Amino acid sequence: MTDERKALLKEAYQFGYFVGFRGHSEWAEWVRQKREELYQRAEELGIYELVKDAYRKGKELGKREKEEKLYEGLVARVEKEEEPRVRKISPHRVEAKLPEETPSKIERDYVEFLQSTKLTMPPELLDSLKHLELPKMLRLGE
Repeated sequence: MTDERKALLKEAYQFGYFVGFRGHSEWAEWVRQKREELYQRAEELGIYELVKDAYRKGKELGKREKEEKLYEGLVARVEKEEEPRVRKISPHRVEAKLPEETPSKIERDYVEFLQSTKLTMPPELLDSLKHLELPKMLRLGE
């Protein structure tokens, strides 16, 4: 197999891996164009099926590795949270306390945002729209 063919197979595999790992949609314009470009070059070299297979295998491996990395991250995070907190008590101090965790500014702002009534209130624009009112025949007691 020539160097050009090997390079094209490698490029198709790497591009498939990239698309699979990053979770890009195959129907995104730039992904579709790049894939079509690879397939066109493969047809010219007579290795269309090989390139198509290399792209598919790279994409599958990329997806699998992404899932594994996500799982590893979640497992590591859970294990870290489950570690027991050890309190060291000095023999000279009876009241040894763990430092209290203070919420960060982002966490405080997020909680305030969630508590605001603006989330549940409809936008003012809806009050001005006539077609959102109930028809007269459905209004009771008017």
